Amino acid sequence: MRDFFPYRARRWSHVALLVGCGLLALVLTQILDRLWPALLEPVELWTVDLRFRFRHPLPVDENPAQAKSPSLAAIDYDDRAGRELGLGRWPWDRRVHAQVIEWLKAGGARAVMMDLLFDYPSRDPEADQRLATASSEAGNLFLPFALRTEPGASGPATQASSLFSPFLQIQVPAGVILPSASGWTAPLPELVPGVAGFGHIQRTVDSDGIMRRLPLLYRTPGGLVPALSLAAAFRHLGVDLKTVRIEPRGVDGGAGGWVLRFTPRQGGEVTIPIDARGRAWVNFAGPWGKRFLHFPYSWLVEQLQAPEGRRQLSGWFEGKSLVVANLTTGSGDQGPIPFERDFAFGEIHLHLLNMFLTRQFLRDATPREAMLLTGIPVLLITAAALAGGAALILPGFVMILAGLLLTLQRDFQTGAVLPAVQPVLSLALGLILLLAARYFIVDRERWQFLSILGSCLPPQTIRLIKQQPHKIASLLAGRRRELTILFADVRGFSTYCKQVSPAEIQEVLHDYLTAMTQVIRAHGGTLDKYMGDGVMAFFGDAEPEGGGPQAEEERVARHAGNAVRAAVAMQQQMGALNARWTGQGRESHLIRIGINTGMVAVGNLGTEYLLDYTVVGTEVNKAQRLEGTAEPGGLLLANRTYLLARQLGVFQEEVPPQAMALKGLGTESDLHPVPPDLVARLAAAAPNPRYS
Repeated sequence: MRDFFPYRARRWSHVALLVGCGLLALVLTQILDRLWPALLEPVELWTVDLRFRFRHPLPVDENPAQAKSPSLAAIDYDDRAGRELGLGRWPWDRRVHAQVIEWLKAGGARAVMMDLLFDYPSRDPEADQRLATASSEAGNLFLPFALRTEPGASGPATQASSLFSPFLQIQVPAGVILPSASGWTAPLPELVPGVAGFGHIQRTVDSDGIMRRLPLLYRTPGGLVPALSLAAAFRHLGVDLKTVRIEPRGVDGGAGGWVLRFTPRQGGEVTIPIDARGRAWVNFAGPWGKRFLHFPYSWLVEQLQAPEGRRQLSGWFEGKSLVVANLTTGSGDQGPIPFERDFAFGEIHLHLLNMFLTRQFLRDATPREAMLLTGIPVLLITAAALAGGAALILPGFVMILAGLLLTLQRDFQTGAVLPAVQPVLSLALGLILLLAARYFIVDRERWQFLSILGSCLPPQTIRLIKQQPHKIASLLAGRRRELTILFADVRGFSTYCKQVSPAEIQEVLHDYLTAMTQVIRAHGGTLDKYMGDGVMAFFGDAEPEGGGPQAEEERVARHAGNAVRAAVAMQQQMGALNARWTGQGRESHLIRIGINTGMVAVGNLGTEYLLDYTVVGTEVNKAQRLEGTAEPGGLLLANRTYLLARQLGVFQEEVPPQAMALKGLGTESDLHPVPPDLVARLAAAAPNPRYS
C-alpha cells in the first residue's frame, strides 16, 4: 500500500533535525570549554570533591578491614607539650627533635620524614650539634627544603649541587613542563651528612584554593627534586634512582597523559599517573586522623618516662615510616582539601606515601574515555527523542543522568577521575534542544496531522496511530466489518438555498453540521463526510477486532443502539436549532435520517492526494435510500438495526414493520419507520446530554 501521509514522508527530516540537536549540544559544550575554561573548572573540581566524600575509605593495608595503617604513622608536636613540659612557644629547643629522632631510631622506624625546616642556626650551638649527631646516626631521616618559585629568586646553586646529591638526573620529555624553582631554603650544612634523603614540601592548590594535586618533581639548577614523600618511598621500596623516568601513558605520545615510572627492589614496576605539569592527584585515604596513627609528643614523653613504655617503643614504631609535624597553635600549616576545610598538612605525606606503597593512584581520563563519556549520554537522549516525545525524553534523561553519575563514582573508586561537567552539561543542553525541537517542530506537525485525521477517523484508530505512527498504512488498510451506517439530510434545502444569501446558507450549515457532528461523536460514531446539507456517519469501527463471534455480535448490537440514540438526539437538536433560527427570523428545517446495519468495506479508500476513511458497499447504499424514504422529522430503520436496538431497550414499544419501496433497490417488506411523535417521546425519555 502506498504511503498516504506527509508525516511519514517527513520523518527522515525529523530524524536529521533531532540528531543535529544532539550534535549541537556536544559542539556548544566544547566551544564553552575552549573559550571560557575558567567557568567550568571550579565546577569540575567541586564534582571531584563530591566523589571523594561519597567514596568508600581507601585501603591502607593488604587487609581491607584494617582501619588504620600498620606501617605509617605521625608524631605530632602539640600544645599540651608546650604547656606541661615547659617547652614554651614555638620554636622549641632542638634537643627535642634530636630526642624524637633517637627514639624512633631505637624503636626501629624505617623512615622518618621531618616536616620541619632547620634552615638557620639556633641560639644554642650545642642543641644544633645534638640534632646533627642524631640525624647522622639515625640513617633513616628525610629532611625537607622549601623551594622559591618567584621570578628572579636565586639560591646557592653551587652549594646545592654539592650538598644534595640525591637530586634526580633524568630526561624530561618535551611535552612535560615541570614547575621550576630558581632558589630554595636549605637545611643547615651540618645536618646534611648521613641524612637518608631530601625532598620538597611545596603545597600547591587549585584555582578554588583547595589542595588536590601536588607536583611530584620540581626542576632546579641542581636537577629534579622529588617530593619528600616520594623520596621516602624510594627508600622504603629500595628503588634504584637510575630506573626513574617520565614516559607517555599509552602509545599516543602523551595525549593520554604521562606517567612517572621506577623499579623497586621487590615487586613489579611502579607507574604513577601525572599530568603535563608533573602533578599527581593526592589519593586521600580518609579524613585527618582516621586512617593513620597519631602519637602526640606529650603522650609519648609520658609513656617513655616509665620502663614499661620504653620496652614498648619497638612495638610502636618497628618497621613504620613516620612523619614528624608541628601541630601547635599558630603553626599555620593547614588548609582545605576535598573533604575538610581545616586539614593539617603534615599528614599529607602519609597519604602520598600510602598511595605510593599500595599503588592506589588516581589518573585523569584519556581523550577516548572523555569522548565516550560525553557522547554516549547525548546519543542515548537523542535516541529517546527519536522514539517518543517528552513522556519518553524526560524519564530517559533521569535514567541516563543516574547512570552517568554512577559511572563517574564507580570509576573514581577504581582510580579514574573522569570529567563530569562536560557530559552533564552536554546531556542537559541536549535535553533542552531536543525537547524544543520535538515540541515546536516534530510533535507540532504530528499533532496537527493527527488532529486532521481525528476529524475523520474513529478514536481507537487515532490512539493506535499515536502509539505506532509507523503503522498508519496498515491501520487504515481496507477490511470487511459489520457496521451501522447513518445518513441524514435536510428536507428542501436546495430550494431554500435559492431564496437566501450565501452568508445565511453558510451560517445555517455551520450551525446544523456542528450540532449533528457533536451528537454523532458523543455517541461513539465516526463522521464520514459532509455532502452539502447531508451527513454520513458509521458506528462500530471505534473498537478493535477480535474476541470471537459473540463479542462481535455484542459490538454490532451496542453500536446499532448508539446509532439510533444518536439519530433521536439529532432530531432533538434540530428542534433547538429551529427555535434559534425562527427567533432570528429565519426558516425552520426538518431532517430525514436513515439507518442500516450490515457488512461493508471500511478503510482508507482515497489516494495519496486525498485521504478518505470511509465505508462502501450495498449496505451503505441501502442506508442512503432509507434516508431518502424517511419521513421528515422521523427515522427509517432497517430490520436488523431495529431488532438490535429493541434488544438493547432503545424502544419501549414495538415499531411494526412496513413494506416500502427504496429507489434502485426495490421494495423492502421489513422496514421500521419511526414517526416524529415517537422520536419526540424517545427524546423526552432519554437523558439530556451536553454536546461540545
